[in-house]
Amino acid sequence: MKHTLLILATLCSTSAFAQSPVPVINNADIDGSGSRYQGNLSVNQAAGDQQQQANARAFAVGPAASANTQIRQRLNTPAGPAMDARSTIQGDAFSNGSGALGINQSAGANTQQANALSISIGAQPQSIDDSVLMQQNVALLNNSGPIDTSTGHRQVTTSDQAFTGSRGVIQLNQSAGVGNRMANTLSIRVAD
Repeated sequence: MKHTLLILATLCSTSAFAQSPVPVINNADIDGSGSRYQGNLSVNQAAGDQQQQANARAFAVGPAASANTQIRQRLNTPAGPAMDARSTIQGDAFSNGSGALGINQSAGANTQQANALSISIGAQPQSIDDSVLMQQNVALLNNSGPIDTSTGHRQVTTSDQAFTGSRGVIQLNQSAGVGNRMANTLSIRVAD
């Protein structure tokens, strides 16, 4: 009886070790959302781990108007690349709208995305350096060479009906995978 139990226990534990690991699947989907938006619309959508997303807006009006944005994003946490990641914007999402639209959509890990918009209407012209607007830092792993394991399937899609008929400022960052960095910056200064 003891030998039978020992054999059964050994077989059960062996079959548990023989199973392949469950793959990581990260999907970020937007379907038909945000149509006919007006004004300022900001969307951050992420599936996965260690995602950093920001939409910054600054507006200033006056004799010495100065609108500035500053975004600092830092990541130094390693992420395993073995995953499936998919980002999709489907249907008539964000169509027939007007205003300032900022979208960050990411599936995967360790991605940084930022949209920055600043508008100043003043009496005196001013200038600004892009390095002041945004900083993104990712600490690279010591070994950034080829990896023996499979990295998985990555897919980014946008419907041909999305964003149609929209007016104004549209800033879009869309990614699938590991370690992506994206930024959109727009600074408008009008001197009266």
